[in-house]
Amino acid sequence: MKVIDLNKQIGISFLLYPDNQPHINISGIVEGDEVNVTCSIITAQTLIHLLQCSNALDNLFAKKKVLTIPYLMGARFDRLMQYGDSIDLKVVADLVNYCGFEKVYLYDVHSDVSTMLIKNSVNISNANLVMEYNQEEAILICPDAGAVKKVGKYFELNKNIKDIVYCTKNRDLSNGNITVKVLEPEKCIGRNCVIIDDLCDGGGTFLGIASQIKPKHLTLIVTHGVFSRGTKIFEPYFNEIIVSDSDPSTRESHIIKTIKTPL
Repeated sequence: MKVIDLNKQIGISFLLYPDNQPHINISGIVEGDEVNVTCSIITAQTLIHLLQCSNALDNLFAKKKVLTIPYLMGARFDRLMQYGDSIDLKVVADLVNYCGFEKVYLYDVHSDVSTMLIKNSVNISNANLVMEYNQEEAILICPDAGAVKKVGKYFELNKNIKDIVYCTKNRDLSNGNITVKVLEPEKCIGRNCVIIDDLCDGGGTFLGIASQIKPKHLTLIVTHGVFSRGTKIFEPYFNEIIVSDSDPSTRESHIIKTIKTPL
């Protein structure tokens, strides 16, 4: 099977015209080839690049067998939040479906809505990241209600996790501000603690949790590290951040441990 990797620019080249029109050209593909495409959909431009890649493969009469999406833009906006909103995941999913791949692999998507909306899709779990954690007798900190459904799996995947602490989180939809409260912070005193979640954008949730506890060692495991405010802000609170390479952006911090996606 032939491979095109938009993340690593394998088998594909990009051009941006002066009027900001993106353009792609693929190489090494001929009629009848079976093709596996990898694309982290991080920005609107990478989504356009994927659509253009699909079109180019159609022009070559290649067989679009597998699409791998390590990072799926819009996955967290999977429902109506406020009156007048767009459902961003539905928009992205419709465009992915338009590409017409026989199989689509996603990596630890925010909710099951993604696999419902994207045809022929399968979600791969974050098991490879959870198994990297090696601090003994640890407490798992569950950051919000959305993460609760995964905690049972984490106990099975990593026997170092022995107990759990829950948090409540509220978001002001008008401005995006987050209020998070650790329900039993005293359980974390002098203990190894680990927070596990699917996405870190600015990090407000995790920094809010870290400011309320006094652990011996604190690890953050996130599948998708956007780190829109950088990684240095985590260093005063966290001993380690375990993250996948689903977002191929460069990260500079001595506490970051990047793990290859299992796709």
